[in-house]
Amino acid sequence: MSISRSDCAALILAGGKSSRMGRCKALLPLEGRTFLQRLTGTLDGFPHLYLSANDPALARGFPGTAVADRYAGAGPLAGLHAALSASRWPYLFCVPCDLPLLPASLAQPMLDAFPEGCDALVCVDSTGRRHPLCGIYARTALPALEAQLAAGEFRVQGLLSQLRCTWFDAGAWVDDRAFTNLNTPEDYQQLLAHPRA
Repeated sequence: MSISRSDCAALILAGGKSSRMGRCKALLPLEGRTFLQRLTGTLDGFPHLYLSANDPALARGFPGTAVADRYAGAGPLAGLHAALSASRWPYLFCVPCDLPLLPASLAQPMLDAFPEGCDALVCVDSTGRRHPLCGIYARTALPALEAQLAAGEFRVQGLLSQLRCTWFDAGAWVDDRAFTNLNTPEDYQQLLAHPRA
């Protein structure tokens, strides 16, 4: 089975505090556009975009729907929950705002690889590292997600252990630099010095 792009909305997770970076990661510039603008362009082919953000400034000018967390302090799972709950599409292509090098070309192979009866497809880079915030989540993941949030368990890996999950070999499609987490000013300076994946 594969997923049609018309059945899948997209979500940008930008609700983190960016405490180690010292400023909002979604608004960091790279080659004339912010991380948020770059990812909005990357996800342009999806029928609808959602944004999970605690900063109202991020929602201004966003060409989609900003969703509010129902579970305060629950991290990215709260954003995923808010978007899955709000979406009328059965699938959600999810990316964190701090992956500005993620290419648009990765989406179609992921959609094509989504197996029938699966709740989530999660990217794995060429080193075997899993990137659970970069994946596709089905609406069927909502019951487990709600139960985990209600129990106060906010670990993404904990959710994945409750789901029928498929690991997607993203390393076969993109360079691992596309998955470089940008958490500190030093990480950002390295990206500016070498802005291509």
